[in-house]
Amino acid sequence: MESIFYKDFFPKAPGGNLYEWKNAETLFTNHQAGLFVIQVIAMAKSAKQNNSTDDDDLRVVLDGFSFGKYEKHDEEVSFKGFGTSASFDGASQKNGTKINYFFVELEKGNHKIQFFADETPTIKSIEIFFLVDNQFVLNNLEPQEKIDSDQKGIPWLSFIFLGTRPKNILLDVSTKSAKEKSSTDGDNLKVILNGKILKNKQAPNSKKYQNFYFSGDLKSTEILSITNYDLSKSLAFENSMELWYDQMPKINSLKIDFFDTEQFLKEYVELVDLRYHILFYVGIVLVYFKATSKFYSEKFLQHSIEENPSIIVFKANHPIVRNIKDDPTYNKILEKLKRKIAENILEGEIWPEDLGGKINFDSADLATAIHGIKKIEYSVQPKKNGKFEVKMILLDIYDFQKTDMPFFLFHPFQYLQNTALNAIDMGEDLNVINNFEIQIYINDLI
Repeated sequence: MESIFYKDFFPKAPGGNLYEWKNAETLFTNHQAGLFVIQVIAMAKSAKQNNSTDDDDLRVVLDGFSFGKYEKHDEEVSFKGFGTSASFDGASQKNGTKINYFFVELEKGNHKIQFFADETPTIKSIEIFFLVDNQFVLNNLEPQEKIDSDQKGIPWLSFIFLGTRPKNILLDVSTKSAKEKSSTDGDNLKVILNGKILKNKQAPNSKKYQNFYFSGDLKSTEILSITNYDLSKSLAFENSMELWYDQMPKINSLKIDFFDTEQFLKEYVELVDLRYHILFYVGIVLVYFKATSKFYSEKFLQHSIEENPSIIVFKANHPIVRNIKDDPTYNKILEKLKRKIAENILEGEIWPEDLGGKINFDSADLATAIHGIKKIEYSVQPKKNGKFEVKMILLDIYDFQKTDMPFFLFHPFQYLQNTALNAIDMGEDLNVINNFEIQIYINDLI
């Protein structure tokens, strides 16, 4: 691992409500393409520590991409990208030091890191490393502070993977029991994958231990292995592992191995070049979309085979918005918004779980173009005569999920369709298919 950039002098945050911290903006240049890790160390205070009703928050944007946008956190602290694994949240950190590692594939050239903040967080340093051997290792880590955690733990370390493929993560942890420490509380470490807490295997229903995968009162030393599948089964575009500590657990070692293209192909390709096989299916699907007048489905799939597809943004006056408003799912979204208004929640987020687990559109073209809205951000402004002006942003990531195969004789068309979809899904791992964001702005009056 080779350090290519370091910065440890940042101005004091100006303070205020939800602002871009322009003086903290950081530019860097890398002289070769490859896998890099960006280390950001920052502190954030709670509202009590601020003598205020508002805590410190900080989030990171790299070359226009906002980390953590699609994560719904089990601790229910996330809002507008703050409080996620990729961000720094004072309500949880309580002025503790948190270290975030962002693993990204970067093209050769200039890059920009931006910070968006609330109140007055502190950035301690940024360091950028080039991973020369597709491996990342940390040894002998302990929290820099010991902070009362109110039984939840304190955010300590985050590992965020944007478009990269961690093959395996090995986490070797030591924790002491309360008895060993002559205390009333043992060491604990919480593990959160894509916002979901990993339950303790020995006490999954214990109020005290269930949310700490590692607990000294139950087992002093343990090794956790996390695979590429464990991470990517819920989010394909951006994945994360976050660690929260209680008392003073010790990480003996943390090792992350990454796929490289050559290794990945050796493991998954035997007699044929699978990339051409996938492109064959992409071509068939594109012909089908064109023949059936699925304009957006064709456009999005074509966009995904570009080397670096850009974000696609649809403004509120775009024809796709009319198509969405005509879809039955849109009425379900409006009904949810009406309930939010009735509860006087005039700004916030709607997640798939709020609408039964998925936000899918049934209209022919939309059903195959938009593969499930990941999140809806909304704001509501009361108007005259009991009406409310609603502004929404529907946020999606263009990606594919592996689909079960039906029996060919009974469902031949479905079998062929799922074969093509699974081939395209595999294409994401081989960089034949590239994920990209879709943002759809909608205005309405209810």
